[in-house]
Amino acid sequence: MKKLLTLAAIAAIGSTAFALDLGEINGTWQDSKYNANWNFAADGKIILSDSVTGETYFTFTDANTQNFKLSGGASGATITFDCTETHRSYKFNKPLSLGTDLKMTINPDWTDTDYETTIKFQK
Repeated sequence: MKKLLTLAAIAAIGSTAFALDLGEINGTWQDSKYNANWNFAADGKIILSDSVTGETYFTFTDANTQNFKLSGGASGATITFDCTETHRSYKFNKPLSLGTDLKMTINPDWTDTDYETTIKFQK
């Protein structure tokens, strides 16, 4: 619940952050289509892992991301960043609602087709 309150506060204030300053955002959301867990860690890392085996696929940090923004507004709290190493741009949005799901959009550099899905909060 603390995570949701933090996201709501960020959305209400409309603040912006630099680098991977995730603040109090901490938890794991699952993309069931790809058995992928997105873990937003308190230490400022975003870890993409296999939801079945736990194998880490990629760890997003200050060193391998660019244009990291944490913003809030009428559409809720949004985290966006680019990663040249994965050749993708990422967007996570927590709408202003009591739900815990995040809307995720991944924009690969090599195509105009984005991957959009809703990821479910796990813990």
